[in-house]
Amino acid sequence: MQVKKFEARTMKEALEMVKTQLGPDAIILSARDNNKSFGLVGEGSVEITAAVSEETLQKKRFAESKLREQDRERFAASTARQQKELIHKMVEKHVQKNQPPAQITQRRYIDIEDENEYARQQKMSEERVKNAAQRALHAFQEQEQNFAPKKAAAPVRAAAPAPAPVRAATESPEVAALRNEIASLKQVITQFQQMPQSFVGAHPGADYGISYDLSSIFEKLTRSGMAPEIAADILTQTQESLPALKLKNKALAEAFVARHVLDAIKIAQNPTAGKIHCFVGPAGSGKTSALIKMASHMVVRERKKVAIFTTDTFKVGAADQMKIYAQILNVPFSVIRSQNDWQNLMRYLANVDCVLVDFAGLSLKNSEEINLLRSLLPPQALNANIHLTMSTNTKDADAIELGRRYSVLGYKDVVFTALDESTQHGTIYNFMKRFDIPLHSFGIGSRVPEDFEFATKERLLDLIFKITKFKQQDSEAV
Repeated sequence: MQVKKFEARTMKEALEMVKTQLGPDAIILSARDNNKSFGLVGEGSVEITAAVSEETLQKKRFAESKLREQDRERFAASTARQQKELIHKMVEKHVQKNQPPAQITQRRYIDIEDENEYARQQKMSEERVKNAAQRALHAFQEQEQNFAPKKAAAPVRAAAPAPAPVRAATESPEVAALRNEIASLKQVITQFQQMPQSFVGAHPGADYGISYDLSSIFEKLTRSGMAPEIAADILTQTQESLPALKLKNKALAEAFVARHVLDAIKIAQNPTAGKIHCFVGPAGSGKTSALIKMASHMVVRERKKVAIFTTDTFKVGAADQMKIYAQILNVPFSVIRSQNDWQNLMRYLANVDCVLVDFAGLSLKNSEEINLLRSLLPPQALNANIHLTMSTNTKDADAIELGRRYSVLGYKDVVFTALDESTQHGTIYNFMKRFDIPLHSFGIGSRVPEDFEFATKERLLDLIFKITKFKQQDSEAV
């Protein structure tokens, strides 16, 4: 599936661009008017986000490759309905031409999911076992009747009935074999009735009530790291919203799910607003890197005056490292050792646009660590923005626990780092959905400030559905 953005002066021009590049079957995910000017003349613009499946796009390219140059121009100028009809005819003609003739004895396709057909086959299997048992019993009875005259001719007293052990002793090997076979068949029937009546493995998502038509999308979402219950909730709403016929169209169903995910993503509005930004989180989550990248972005690209503080006096060399970064950026630097330091420092930083503060990586497992971190936070009068920093490599269960522990600090949004090291980007959506917290920014590599970007809905959708891949950087200079 491919998702692209198109920007043009008018909606008509934007739709024409969608039809030309993605084809007439493209699905519009969103459309909005840009407040910014378009081009050099300063006119307004329209932005459209559209999606199309790879299969549909390949059909369009195949049809265009078979047309002559003058026919391609006519094809591009034709309406969407005419293009769809021409593509369908050319693909069908190509398929019929290359498909071998069907054999006369070829059976028609049988839907393996038809429950009535499956129940009928299962009932036939049971009846075959029962019929085999009845035939064996009937054969045994006939065998006994054949042996009855021989037993009557034997000199036996009429007054004394033969005991059971004597009868067993007089049985022939054939009768004993039939008796054993009947006993074994009865045992097989008993075991068969006790076995569960479903011999086919359930499709992905069946435990959550997801239909087979959406099982591939459920598997795709869970494979990207999205929690099964969250993916099931999305697909359940898809089943309720789309008719059964449209659910069988994989491209349409996936586009509907993508639109649902896109609308549900929450992004922090104006992430650089406010004067004080505190970065908190567990050890190894990338707080220092995220802070330096954001400071570099604001200094280099936004031309803002920035100051860097650190409260991490526990880790050896942490304060010295931040001081070096501050010298490189040529910005003020200071160490916070208590909450009283805030009033003294802020008086000297009245002309600074933004203050970024790095905190020690603590797990907050006990009240001592919580009180220590609170004692270093800015006073409430300064109205600081607290950003929780998490690594994308963090397990889903650990992320939930860390989010719960750090909730005592009242963080406003979350920063996710190490996007280039993980393939389970669905954990980002899980955390945002469970804690109802917006996303602030992403760290996608080690370069400063290139590998830093503020979070967007389209970026997270791209990561979950694997629409594009990370650009591989050459390890050697060319």
